[in-house]
Amino acid sequence: MSTKTELLALLKENLGTPVSGQQAADRLGVSRNAVWKAVSHLKEEGYPIESRTKAGYCLTALPDILSQEEVERGVTADIDVVVEDVVTSTNDLVKEAEWTGRPVVVIANRQTGGRGRLGRKFESPGGTGVYISFGMKPEFSIAHSPFVTMAAAVAVCRAIRKVVGIDVDIKWVNDLYYNRKKVCGILTEAQTNIENGVIDKLILGIGINCFPGSFPEDIAHKAGSLADHAGAFSRSALAAEIINEVCSIMDDVESRTFLEEYRRRCFILGEQIFVHPLSSSSEIPARALSIEDDGGLLVEYLDGENAGLRKVLRTGEISIRLYDQENIPRR
Repeated sequence: MSTKTELLALLKENLGTPVSGQQAADRLGVSRNAVWKAVSHLKEEGYPIESRTKAGYCLTALPDILSQEEVERGVTADIDVVVEDVVTSTNDLVKEAEWTGRPVVVIANRQTGGRGRLGRKFESPGGTGVYISFGMKPEFSIAHSPFVTMAAAVAVCRAIRKVVGIDVDIKWVNDLYYNRKKVCGILTEAQTNIENGVIDKLILGIGINCFPGSFPEDIAHKAGSLADHAGAFSRSALAAEIINEVCSIMDDVESRTFLEEYRRRCFILGEQIFVHPLSSSSEIPARALSIEDDGGLLVEYLDGENAGLRKVLRTGEISIRLYDQENIPRR
């Protein structure tokens, strides 16, 4: 048994009561420096441990830890499940996995190299979120791939409703919001056969902020969480329900039966936004009008030479920013 595991057991025995570094070292038969290193690793994994001067280390609560056994217990879909503690990126692990034709899902407690749309870094602190990537070979053609992200967004909304008991909103095309802050990002990647238009590999990554965490200063004001304290619900149960809902909704990608629900949940419709063409650094004020049947966002430009012009935006061409964060609906 590792020093980290033994120390965690000791801190659990003394939940809420500090254990000095020397006491822990004597109990475990290691140096105080080894205890300090073990504490550092446990903190990185999300355990709420306070270091109190002249008192020692105190585990303040029993956190919710992702468990392979707990996730598998709640999964009804026919899929292989792998749960890891720390990974570089769940999407990368799925890409590197041996594919047998059976869908696979990788879940992590923490990512060190998580990324979002347009190559942006996706902060993935331990103990506070769920980071999931699916690997599958769908039967639909590449023409339907734009709807995968939209379908996944609806699936995650449904899972959150079932497990957490709250409703979250969608920001076109791949973000979920709760209490005016972003709580989830979705990234879809595909390897395709250009000759026949068939998707050889579909990788769907989902990152959710479940509990309050430590985020960089530049995003702390806009990053939220589904609950206001750790352990408010089971992350394992949420991961399992997301797997079930995503696997189920993939059967609807061609029929697009989820699109009306996507529209209902999309809170930017009717609101003013800024449109950022990826080919330039400019931004254009516009009003979001509707989600088209092909998944595009219909907007009306509000300023400049194109004022009054209506255009359907595609995700590969633009990104959008809310004009006013206060416009995001409260729940």
